[in-house]
Amino acid sequence: MKTIIYIILASLLFVSCEKIVAEDISNDLPIVILPTQNDTVQTNPVHFKWEEMEGATKYHLQVVSPSFTSINEYSIDSIIEGTNFFISLDSNEYEMKLTALNAGYESLTTTPIKFWVGVQPSSSSGNVVLSTPDDMEYVNGTFDGQFSWNSLTSATSYEFSLRQGTNFSTGTVLDAQNGISTLIYSSGSLFTEGVYSWGVKAYLNGGTETIYSTRKLYVDLTDPNTAVLSAPADFSLQNQGVITFTWSNGTDPGTVHAPVNSLIQIATDTGFTNVVQSQSVQLNTVDITLGTGTYYWRVTNTDDAGNTTPSTSTFQFSVL
Repeated sequence: MKTIIYIILASLLFVSCEKIVAEDISNDLPIVILPTQNDTVQTNPVHFKWEEMEGATKYHLQVVSPSFTSINEYSIDSIIEGTNFFISLDSNEYEMKLTALNAGYESLTTTPIKFWVGVQPSSSSGNVVLSTPDDMEYVNGTFDGQFSWNSLTSATSYEFSLRQGTNFSTGTVLDAQNGISTLIYSSGSLFTEGVYSWGVKAYLNGGTETIYSTRKLYVDLTDPNTAVLSAPADFSLQNQGVITFTWSNGTDPGTVHAPVNSLIQIATDTGFTNVVQSQSVQLNTVDITLGTGTYYWRVTNTDDAGNTTPSTSTFQFSVL
């Protein structure tokens, strides 16, 4: 009886070990069904489909725009169970890759499959050329929400989209308008401090459309810190020649940190009516050559968004 029990237990253990050991799929290649190479998808959400691979439990789907050799946006980077996946994508050019996975192995990865969503693979009209604001421009609370672009001769209308975040494809849509011309005002109330992306596409004669042309916009509503003067110290004596001026700007406050420019001014009077040196630097130190005399110096900080702080208190020093 004991022998029979041992045989049964051994059999169960063998079966259990077989299930634990993952199948080696490292030399297998997934087969993608949708989209096909150079496909144009005219409907959303886009349907991604592939054949089930024996031994695979999950699949790694990657989709970028416009290609893996020139990535502007990573639209999808997901681990998926099953062989179907649906997601809405902007009109644009894309490439996808697929890799099968299990507990111990990953398969070969497909070569990039190029496809388009909502646009033809090529257009003699080109894409929309954006005008203002500049790409990655910093603005402050005075920004009036004006966006502009150059017109296309074959365009019948344009679609504008403003989104929260650095990734246009996955950003939260804050404003979307279509049937418009080459200028749009987006409500200024939308612009809290943060990073935005905006884009414009054209609808063309013949029923086609361009891809979105996109840019990023940085909204910085926070003034930089007031500088803290360090050297030369107040009422100090300095030798004639090159004098090193240093100050501290601290850690830039706010969530968006526009680069800070420090304006150092050196004058021979406390009212700074006779300024002998004035330089704008992005560091917190500068070397300046001065002759003998009594001088006063101060620093004013302004960031690239246009936010500014009051000037520092004035330090006096003498050069011998």
